[in-house]
Order: sequence, then structure tokens, then C-alpha cells
Amino acid sequence: MKCGNCMSGCPVYQETLEEPLVARGKLGLIEALGEGDTEFNKRVGKILSQCLLCGTCAENCPNNVKADDLIREARSLWVDEKGLSLSKKAIFRLLDSDRLMPMLAKGGASLQNLFLKRLPDESGLKLRFPLPYMDPKRFIPPLAKDFFLDLHSGWIRAEKEIMQVGLFVGCVGNYLFPMIGEAALNILRQNGVSIYIPKNQYCCGLPAYGSGDEETPRSLAQKNIEAFAGEKLDQIIAPCASCAAMLKLDYAQLFSESDPMNERAKAFAARISDSSQFLGKLLGNGAGKTVGEKEAKVTRVTYHDPCHLRRKLGIFQEPRGLLKNQPGLEYVEMAEANRCCGQGGSFNISNYDLSLSILDRKMKAIEDTGAKVVATACSGCLLQLMDGVHQKGLKVDVRHLLEMLI
Repeated sequence: MKCGNCMSGCPVYQETLEEPLVARGKLGLIEALGEGDTEFNKRVGKILSQCLLCGTCAENCPNNVKADDLIREARSLWVDEKGLSLSKKAIFRLLDSDRLMPMLAKGGASLQNLFLKRLPDESGLKLRFPLPYMDPKRFIPPLAKDFFLDLHSGWIRAEKEIMQVGLFVGCVGNYLFPMIGEAALNILRQNGVSIYIPKNQYCCGLPAYGSGDEETPRSLAQKNIEAFAGEKLDQIIAPCASCAAMLKLDYAQLFSESDPMNERAKAFAARISDSSQFLGKLLGNGAGKTVGEKEAKVTRVTYHDPCHLRRKLGIFQEPRGLLKNQPGLEYVEMAEANRCCGQGGSFNISNYDLSLSILDRKMKAIEDTGAKVVATACSGCLLQLMDGVHQKGLKVDVRHLLEMLI
């Protein structure tokens, strides 16, 4: 039909008003590539990169066209044709390395004060010296003093065990915000859930997959599936919505039907649960225990829907229910809570100014609520919202949903 209905929701189009940057324009470009009417060049690569893969177009398409999936596949064709950039190739190789990523992260934790300086009155950093692809005004969270997987691995048992689950920590949860994993452990153990944490788990592979690289995610998928394979687990919990969507929806797509890993990936995906969905079922309507049940000063909190959680996994009621049932919290809904924040993985790196323009509308919605805390359930959204609060100078804390339940 090429109706243009996608124009009404696309965050990129709403900021640029450029036809090539809306789903209809990109699909026309992909069609031209397929028919040989155009070729892969720098301009085509730039247009394909200017998509958040947020799924807003697919959600609102009257013909159910999954434009975001087609755009990601076109990026894969671009990688086949032109290869990855040197910077992405280096980063994705690190993510897939047994030793280089942990070593680099530990080295970075020691040297970060040399290359970065503290922001006044904020728990963040900014660049001392210019670096490629890094805007000097960007908010940068410091690497954690102790990484989560260095502190916790193997079995952590609940006293009155009712079930056993695995915990997929994710890169951001491991290296930047170990308090998210700590919150997950406390809540789960308090409610009779024993947790298995493989020491040898890796990045979920989403950054590479969204960039059109399928080789790196395939390797990471095999390693992560193997890491959880030796234990009998009822479910595998992922606190990061983007990780959960990648593990549950995309892993099986990485392997052909004839590949023995395909069935293993499907079985693995069937056990994946986002943490908010799992806790929503576990705690019910406030019947279960959270850790923080003492009398507390009431804090007004609002919630941002991660695209991977709401659009990809269809989860949006559970996070709100958890916040509304938590003692000491006053929940208020923000306008357009499900509108993309503009992070989009590598989109935020290669299109930083456009990413911030998209974020402006989200910051206005948060400010209008009068909330002291904005909660979310995705590592990428967490980083983006922190940057936005810093850029706007708002007196608002950004927290992972699980942190609000302890």
C-alpha cells in the first residue's frame, strides 16, 4: 500500500521530516536495492543507520509489515557487501572474547579517572580529551568498582526454595550497574527463588545483531546457551528488556533449521523471562514480598516503556503493577510513556544529536509529571535517560525498575 501511516509515529521522521528516513522511504530504498536500481553506497549506509529499530512502524502498520526486521536484514546485506567498520569490528570482537573484554573493563576501571573527569553534583563522568564518535557533552556512567560477575557466580540459594532460575546479567548490569543484579538477587531470594549465575556468560549480542553482524551474535548465542545448559532451571531471568528480547526472539533466527543449534536455541528461548514479567507473576497483586516493606517517605515515580519490552515482548502492565504496589511509591503515568527515548544502540553513537532531539520530548514528559524518579527496565534506556537528565539539568533520579522494589 505504501500508505505512509508510519510517518505518524516514527521518532526519526518526526524530528527530520525527511521521506528517506521513515519506514516507507527505507522500504522503497531496500526494494530498489533488491531490483538493482541502486547500489550500496555511503548515502544508503547512512540512511539504513538512521533507524532506531524501535518497532513503532511495525506496531502501527495496517498491513502488519515488519519494517524494522526488514531494515535490520538490509543492514546485514550491507555488512555482507561492505563489511563492518573497523571500530565496530573491534568492539564486537571484544564482546565475543573470553578474556579481552573483562581485562579491558578492569583496566578501564583503573584508568577512567585519567581520561574522564567527574561531573559536579552528579555520579557521572565526561571526557577530558576528544575521542572519535564520542560527543564531549555526553554523560558517561563510571565503571563499577567491582563487577557483578566477580562478586556473584554459581548457585545462590533461597532459604525456603520454591523454584530455581538462572540470571542473565548483561554487559551494562555487569560492568556499570551491578546494583541491578544485586536487587534481583535480594528480591528473588526473599521470595523463595534460588538463582544460578554462570560465570562464563557473555553479551547477548544485540549491539552486533542490530548493526547487521550475524556472525558475532551466533557465536555469543552458542556460548550463552552452553553456559546455562548444565543446570535444571525453571526459567532464565533477564533484568534488561533488550537482552530478554534478543535471547527470546532472535536467538533461534540466527541458526538455520538444519543447524543442530536451532533446536537448542528454541529450547533456551522458551525459558527466558523478563524480570518484570516474572516478578509480576511471582508477587501477584502485592501478595508477595519485596525487600523494602518498611515505612518510607513517599516518592513520586514515573515509568518509561522500553521498546523491546512493550513492542517486542508485549509487556507493559507488569512494571506498572509492581511500582503501584510498592510501599512508599506514588506512581504517576507520563505522557507518551511508550514513545522511544532515542537510544537505539549504535544509533545513539552514530547519530548523537538526532538521538538527543528525540529524547527532548521524553524529558519534557518526565518533567511534567513532577516525579522525583523515572524508572525503566532496559539498560540502553537507562543510559539514554541519564544522559537526558544531565543535558537538561533535571533534578530527577534514573533507576532500574528492580532498584525501586528494594
